[in-house]
Amino acid sequence: MKSYLKFLQRHRLFTLINIVGLCLSMAFLLLLGDLIYRQTSVENYQTRADRTFVVGNEEFMMSHFRVGQKLQDRFPEIEDWCSVSGLDMSFTIKGQEVNTKMLLTAPNFFEFFDYKLLTGDKQKVLSAPNQMVVSKKFAQRYWPEGEAVGKEVVLALDDEKDADKHITYTVSGVMDDFDRSVIPETYECVVNLENLRQLHSSAYVESMNNAASCVLFLMEREGCDLRSKITEMRDYLKSFFWLYQIDAVKKLTLTPLSTLYYDAKDCSFEGDDLNHGSREMTHLYVVIAMLVLVFAIFNYVNLSVSLTTERSKEMATRRLLGLSRLQVFAKLIGESILFTAIDFVIAYLIALAMQDKAIEMSNCSLDLLKDTGIVTIAAILLGIIFVGSLAGFVPATILSGYQPIDIVRGTFRRRVRQRWSHVLMVLQAVFAIVMLTVTLLLNSGIRERMSQPLGYDIDNILETYDIAGLNESQRLTFRSKLLAMPEVDAVGFGYGTPVDGLENNTTTADDGTVVSIRYLIGDSCFFNILNIHPERTYADGGVGVNHQLLRQFGKRDDEREILISRGNMNIKVSAVYPDLVYQNVMEEAEHPTPYLFMKSDEFRDNADDYVSNNYGRPRMALVKYHGDRKKVEEAMACLLKELTGSATTETNLLNQKHREWYEEYERFLSVLTVFTAVALLIAVLGLMAMNSFFVGQRRREIAIRRVFGAEISGITLRLLFTVVVQSVFAIVIAIPLSYWLAPMVGSISGLAITMEFMPLLLSLVIVLAVNLFTAAFQGWRAANENPVEYIKNE
Repeated sequence: MKSYLKFLQRHRLFTLINIVGLCLSMAFLLLLGDLIYRQTSVENYQTRADRTFVVGNEEFMMSHFRVGQKLQDRFPEIEDWCSVSGLDMSFTIKGQEVNTKMLLTAPNFFEFFDYKLLTGDKQKVLSAPNQMVVSKKFAQRYWPEGEAVGKEVVLALDDEKDADKHITYTVSGVMDDFDRSVIPETYECVVNLENLRQLHSSAYVESMNNAASCVLFLMEREGCDLRSKITEMRDYLKSFFWLYQIDAVKKLTLTPLSTLYYDAKDCSFEGDDLNHGSREMTHLYVVIAMLVLVFAIFNYVNLSVSLTTERSKEMATRRLLGLSRLQVFAKLIGESILFTAIDFVIAYLIALAMQDKAIEMSNCSLDLLKDTGIVTIAAILLGIIFVGSLAGFVPATILSGYQPIDIVRGTFRRRVRQRWSHVLMVLQAVFAIVMLTVTLLLNSGIRERMSQPLGYDIDNILETYDIAGLNESQRLTFRSKLLAMPEVDAVGFGYGTPVDGLENNTTTADDGTVVSIRYLIGDSCFFNILNIHPERTYADGGVGVNHQLLRQFGKRDDEREILISRGNMNIKVSAVYPDLVYQNVMEEAEHPTPYLFMKSDEFRDNADDYVSNNYGRPRMALVKYHGDRKKVEEAMACLLKELTGSATTETNLLNQKHREWYEEYERFLSVLTVFTAVALLIAVLGLMAMNSFFVGQRRREIAIRRVFGAEISGITLRLLFTVVVQSVFAIVIAIPLSYWLAPMVGSISGLAITMEFMPLLLSLVIVLAVNLFTAAFQGWRAANENPVEYIKNE
């Protein structure tokens, strides 16, 4: 072991580059691995997740808690139900005001789910309305001195001091913090849903006024198929649930808890969305993790092989002193595994130090210490052994395969130099080019997709849904007063935008294909503001369609009528519009959206207006402006308060709403940028090390040439010529390899990635520049050294 440490000390540059490259790669891989683990293991500890479903519809995944009991009474396939609501609350604890988030659930919450209860009986902790279960962090924060059970928490109603206007809760249990759950960890208290009577009456009354006040879970009885009852359940809901009676929603959906993290759609607690993720983003993180892993292993193996000859005399001596070939092989493998293990410990410490920054960048909770369990430790040990063995295998095979006499005579050194120096240089350059090209392609591919045109305008447009209750006269007043402002260009009314969401109708084409059609409905000003205009107009009657709708029904672009006998639809085409992106351009290429366009000059509140009769009054207004946005927003708020008698809830910029769809991709690009920088650093360090190795292998040749009078410039140019030839070979191999690898990475990540010239060219330039600069510097340095020293040592 002492000889190995001396070897590392003697080759400080290679040791430093190996440590930096391997540690950074493994630290990055640890953080990515934990992120992927947490995203793919949400609620996986729920033993009945596959037969637990969330009740929803085509618009959102929320319901009313009373629906649960009614459905269980009617359908024996339902074993149990549980509702979960959430509210922001302000409590008083030991005279101190505390703001937190609270869940209001059915009493069976801890029996229905497998959330860990640290203290208390799960059958009794929520049996009474005044009982409260708090999280571990909450208990430690406010009762650090001891047991939280039995302590009192006071909730003031209407901020009055009258005792009748207060609710006093008694802590009945302590639960583990929500982690790897669809429920955000910010919810720290749980109480019985009976508290809705005082805290949120519209969510409690039997008329179920607030039809989306909770997330409702149904548990399927073992051996049953609850999804086969969806049609019957929907028909039953029509008999008592006003949401279905007025056709506000028409479908019933049952989403398994096991996939809720990825499939959640408008699923929230009073505005706080449940934790949710994207399968596409997870695939992208997996791609990056794979690239990091391959990059780390290859760089380490290549650098380890390059130093093989430096220990040849030591291993020859050991063979001559009696060590067998197998013992030499085992020693080299063991040293490599030890080096990898030390690097991993350093990498783990680096990952812990970077964890908070990684959480900020990814907006995902990470906890390396908590997630490092027995299985993880076993996997880490196997990984260390694998990487160490792989890195040591080739050097050990080479060194143990030669006879000691070959090494002593120097023939081993010459053979290895002839066989490996050029190969290793070319391989290092190839790998650097391919890795940089792939990362740059991912980056440019995502940015290019995000910047693709939507097919409509979103800039300088304000939207508000607070006009939903206005009658025709009020809408005209709203428009005329805003248009009187010099900053306002146009005001239009409609029923939703492609950015926010649109009416949906799902039907079946005659070939059996299920087609989900979006309805874009608005007046002429609404369409003009969005800059959506038909490419061809046939007649005033009927509706407009886009090219994708015609394609999905197998029709030509000049089709005037679409008859679908299987889906009971008859569409008279009055105009053909261009295809528009619906919400997220990242998914549009894979799932293009078919549209129906209904445009009216002005919406009328009378029986002759088809749209108003079928869809009610316009639900939103768009305001096109220029100049002072704040002034326009204030005018809109004053007008709406004057017309409705209440303050506006929200006015949004349409382009800001559009950017919200790409927040996850922006975060991924931040991670990818860091990885690209790390990959570039490791590639540069690796190339520098390999060039140092290459020049070092030719020190004797350089020394002899210097003795015979060769010029330093001539020696340097000769080395550079060899490096250029090696780089050309690397480029010839790397280009087709990149072309082959790019679509493979795209298929794994879910992105349609195609080879582009600029990322490839940039990678080639970087690698060639690093190779030439390093070789020139090392060659000039070697040529200026005293040649006698190299010849004497050789």
